[in-house]
Amino acid sequence: MSAPDPLELCVEALATARVHGMGADAPLHALASALGPEYSEHASSDGMYRDFGPVECHYDRLGPDEPWQGRFLVVRADRLAARVRLGDLHEELRRVGQSLLQLPPSRHGATDVMLRAPLSGSTLTAEDGVAVAIAAPMWPVPESPALPEARWRAVCESLRYLLPLTRTERAEWLSDRVPDSAEAADWWVALLHPLPALRFQEWQRAAEWAGLEIWLLDRAADAAAWPREEWVWRWMWFVRSLTARAAGPHAADLTRLSLAALPMTVAQLRSLPTDWRALTAADLRRARTARALLSVAMSFGARVMG
Repeated sequence: MSAPDPLELCVEALATARVHGMGADAPLHALASALGPEYSEHASSDGMYRDFGPVECHYDRLGPDEPWQGRFLVVRADRLAARVRLGDLHEELRRVGQSLLQLPPSRHGATDVMLRAPLSGSTLTAEDGVAVAIAAPMWPVPESPALPEARWRAVCESLRYLLPLTRTERAEWLSDRVPDSAEAADWWVALLHPLPALRFQEWQRAAEWAGLEIWLLDRAADAAAWPREEWVWRWMWFVRSLTARAAGPHAADLTRLSLAALPMTVAQLRSLPTDWRALTAADLRRARTARALLSVAMSFGARVMG
C-alpha cells in the first residue's frame, strides 16, 4: 500500500473530518485496509486510541461494560513523508470553498498556532508555518456555557419538578416559561445543561432522566430553538452520552427522532460522488449529518426490531 499524499490527507481531514472517506467510527477492518494492518493500541479505563502511524483513531466509553465509541481522528502531520505548509492548506481549502480561522492562543507565550475549519470542526496545530497535527471530530461540540451556581440549582429544581409530570403537564409548564424572543436559544441551553449530570449522579433513575431529556429535545426541535444542524449535534452528544441502561427503554424514540431529522434520504446519500472534492460544502455538511443520524437509527432500530 502506497503512503498517503501528505497534503491531500490533511486537506481531507480539515474539509470533511474524515480520512480516506472514513470517520472515527469506521470499523477496524476498514481502517486497517486504508491505513495499513500494523497499529499499536493504547488504552485506559475510559479512553483508548489505535495508532496507525500517520493517523490515530481515538475512542472513549461510558463505563467498563459499555462499548467503545469513535470520537475523533488525529492526522499526525509531523510523521508524514513531507512537511505540509500552512500556506498550502489555506490555498487548497480555498479551492473547495472553505477556510481556516485562527483560534486564540491556548497558553501565554505559545509558539504554536491553532486554527479551526468551521464546516468540519477539525482543528489544526501548526508551528513555524508547518502543520503538526489535525484533530477531526465525529461531530462538532455544541456550546454549553457553564451556569452560575445559583442558576444551576434553580434549573435542577425545575427539572426535578418536571420529571414525574405527565407530558401534558410538562407542556403546560413549558408554555408558561419559554421566552418568545432572541433569548429562547440560551434558555433552552440552560434548561438542558444539568441533565447529563443528573443522569449520571442518579444512575438508578437514568432511564427516567433520559426520557425527560428526549422529550425536551423534541420540544426544542418543535420550537426551532436552534438552527436545525445545531439541534442535530446537540442530539448526537446526548445520544452518545447514554449508557445502555439509560437508552434501552427509549430505543423507539431515539430511532424515530434520528430518522425525522435526516437532511437527505438514504438513497440520496448513497448517490453522492465518492470523491469529496466533487461535493459542495452544503453536500458535505448534509452527508455528515445524515451519516451521524443513521448510525443512531441503525443502532437503536435494531433493538426495536428485536
